[in-house]
Amino acid sequence: MSFETFIDTLELELPDIIREIAKQYNIQYFIDNPDFLEKRLEKWHQFGLLSHTKKVRKIFRNELNTILKEWGILEQVDKFLSEKIDGVEKRKLLELSILLHDLGKILAAQNEEYNREHEALSRVLLYREFLKQKLFHLNLTDKQVYYLARCIEIHDVIGKQIRDRLKEKGNLNLTYLSSDEVIKMCKELMLRYHRIKSEVGILFLCDSLGKTDIRINARTDQELLQKEIIETLKQKNLNPELKYAVMQLPLNIKLVEIYLKSI
Repeated sequence: MSFETFIDTLELELPDIIREIAKQYNIQYFIDNPDFLEKRLEKWHQFGLLSHTKKVRKIFRNELNTILKEWGILEQVDKFLSEKIDGVEKRKLLELSILLHDLGKILAAQNEEYNREHEALSRVLLYREFLKQKLFHLNLTDKQVYYLARCIEIHDVIGKQIRDRLKEKGNLNLTYLSSDEVIKMCKELMLRYHRIKSEVGILFLCDSLGKTDIRINARTDQELLQKEIIETLKQKNLNPELKYAVMQLPLNIKLVEIYLKSI
């Protein structure tokens, strides 16, 4: 079985994988529904675990290159993704990591803390026997598994270490994202994750786009008007709480554009 065929098969098996992990940890929500979405996440996610994971992979395959081309960095990123780890392109390993990146949300479902570190829990699951057996036929090397683990655990570091800090200071807006401080924060983040600095941006972009289908082409802060967003959600019969995800998406996209162009 080719690597590409294996990933396709793994996506088809995701409902059973989610249920099996949930059974092992006695998390009834995901046993009953592998596409379960916690109430507390409804303002940031339009989709449950299963649907979101599939959408992130679809975006990685079908939309990423178009966006990178618009930003003028497609060739640079494509060259990077073509690099190999023990004979396998990073592009393929990165795509595989997407299917595994949020499985830690199953374990975090009963945790009421604000930051539940589901990314780290997803990494933990990668090394547990169940997923090791699921990935057995790929004959992954230690270096490839380590790369998968790193991709899984860093998929939201731009959000946590840059976006959320800007939000705490009241500086999360489109105007401020072009400031010298944000560029400095991006470069500092790259130094901390220098071996996987491109993956940090790619995964954050795809993950952000996979959280909602409602996209507002906002170029100014004035265009991020709650009233218009709420009306759009009403027309599509979606949860009005989703306005937070819709308003944050253009900010995430602009932030990752600045980050990737700073590499």
